Amino acid sequence: MRTKSQQKTSVSMLPTLAKGLGPAGVKRFPYINLVLSTVRNKRETFPRNISDFDLVAAITQTVLNQGTANEIGPASSKERVHSHSMPLHQVVEALHQRNRAWQSICTSRIRSLLESYGRVALGTVSLVQADQPGKGSDSDSGLTVTQTIDAYSTAKRLRREAINLAQLKFLPTFDHVASLTLAGLSHSQHMDLNAGIADMTRYWQPSAQNADEVSDLISRVEALARVASQGRFVTARLFGSRKYGLCSDQSDVDITLSLHSPRGSGRMREADNRHFFRDLAAKLRKAAGFTRVIDVSHAYVPIIKFVYLTRDKNRLEGDISLNGGKGLAKSRLLLAYLGMDSRVRQVLSVVKMWAIRRDIINHNTLNSFGLLMMAIAFLISRKVIPPLQMLTTAQITPQAWERLARIHHCPHKIAMLYPATSSASAPTTPENARFAASSAVRCLQSGAGLPEWTIDGTRAYYFNGGDLHRWRSLNRDSPATLLFDMFRYYGFEFNPQLHAISPRLGSTTIPRTSLYQLPPLDSELTIDEPNKWRHSVRLLAIEDPFDLAVNCGRNAPPEWVEGLLWEMRRAAWALLPLDRPQGGGLHSPLDRLLLPPTENIYCDPGIWASAYHRALQSSGSAVSLFDPAVDCVPDRTVDLESLENTQLAGSRIRPPKPVTQPGQMRQTF
Repeated sequence: MRTKSQQKTSVSMLPTLAKGLGPAGVKRFPYINLVLSTVRNKRETFPRNISDFDLVAAITQTVLNQGTANEIGPASSKERVHSHSMPLHQVVEALHQRNRAWQSICTSRIRSLLESYGRVALGTVSLVQADQPGKGSDSDSGLTVTQTIDAYSTAKRLRREAINLAQLKFLPTFDHVASLTLAGLSHSQHMDLNAGIADMTRYWQPSAQNADEVSDLISRVEALARVASQGRFVTARLFGSRKYGLCSDQSDVDITLSLHSPRGSGRMREADNRHFFRDLAAKLRKAAGFTRVIDVSHAYVPIIKFVYLTRDKNRLEGDISLNGGKGLAKSRLLLAYLGMDSRVRQVLSVVKMWAIRRDIINHNTLNSFGLLMMAIAFLISRKVIPPLQMLTTAQITPQAWERLARIHHCPHKIAMLYPATSSASAPTTPENARFAASSAVRCLQSGAGLPEWTIDGTRAYYFNGGDLHRWRSLNRDSPATLLFDMFRYYGFEFNPQLHAISPRLGSTTIPRTSLYQLPPLDSELTIDEPNKWRHSVRLLAIEDPFDLAVNCGRNAPPEWVEGLLWEMRRAAWALLPLDRPQGGGLHSPLDRLLLPPTENIYCDPGIWASAYHRALQSSGSAVSLFDPAVDCVPDRTVDLESLENTQLAGSRIRPPKPVTQPGQMRQTF
């Protein structure tokens, strides 16, 4: 049984995330049952109209100032209650004199209001029948308003917190953004926005000194690994953001070691690999510069986590893994896409910075690779870059794009691109049974069979020929337009309940029923069972480019996905050419886009009901808690623009080159 202190701690942690706090100290994003309970409590406790709240507060003040003071209970008792009473008809007369807007208010209106809200919201406020002979029991003129002294103090507190407590507020839905474009930007505004996006790519470039320090680190790790390997040949390679180039001086250094056994010695056993990892960790601990080494060789995927101080006392953090060929291949695939068109690097640079500043990506839900795969799939669907995993050439004609479109709309053609399976939930079909044949997967352009590249038994082919640099896209949209269109698409058009995202097939609209490796949603689960719903529903399906049965969004709970899509809608809104005066000038759209979330805006779980509206629709009992027709009105919507203007007034949003002190922990990019 928990102690009172433990209970108090657990209650105070309700709005937070046990796995880590966001920059605002609040959960990103709140659990659906916490949202529902908050909305229900406010629906039952507080008036939905601010004028009703003002009226209730005015009643308590009138009774306190003009009513008769009473004391109930023994004079010497600490439980003695101080209260005030006032006939209801006198309360009405006082309100008529107090505010002209209340001239039409009658006793029945106040009676209904107090019966609905008074007792719960403002303390012990009740209507009692006065002892007046000749008056019926249902006569309003025979009623007296009785309240404790605490009612008025509660009313004053609620008035100070009216925007958060008395009136139920919701985040804006930004529905008007769904049909807008950046066409309203002037030429100079468009140029400025594109210049700001180009500046963002310079942030994701490590300094020459940092690059040299990382290269020296890899050489040291490789040398120590060769000593620990006892005669085996070892190579150390970078993968992850350091490999494909979207990194800063503070980014993690992800290293994979490839062990090659001497000829005739046979395949290395897993136990030998773990023994090698333990020996390597011991040598790293003794080596100069390694201030922290954590051996996680017992994990499913053994790794060594380390902190390394360079000669200039610059801090490098990272992981060492073993035989991470697939991770290296994914990094090279991203590197190939980034080199084909400069707009790809610009869009992905902003997307990654936006996700970090808005506290969206993390290893517990969706990492940066999964988010970048969403962006790559979108850019392929807009024909900015071709689907390299479906080609043997970088030159692609309109006819090849048409073939790809026909695949997207034909479940049988999709099935032919996947291996056969023995799963009962996904029985082998004649189409995917043909996958093993070389003729099953063909180049979209030439029709020739694609090469069979495999890594650890996984098909990992993508075109990486010498003519990648000759790619010229027919899409001429600016980076700003592509960025806005991507946020708008995912925020308003993409339906995660129906569609899966496949960077391999270059589509964001693959029917989830067509990808048997990524199971569709269970229609029988609803938020009436929030815990089962959260742990069983995988709302976001992002197909891994090589491990086709792996969902890059598998760790994201449904609430988090709904929150992500709301953030996409907000991002599109932030990029619009709206006049937002600040200090005689205008806020830059990129400054607003990258503005971190703050506690004063997002700390109330109830405001997320509008963002979770699609999830709420899965439960008939919950949908009534948020009605767009009634609740999407100005007085029930958080004035996000004004709140962010205040935040922008004293903030520097564009990120400088990050600096981390030697003893300071930092966020992983």
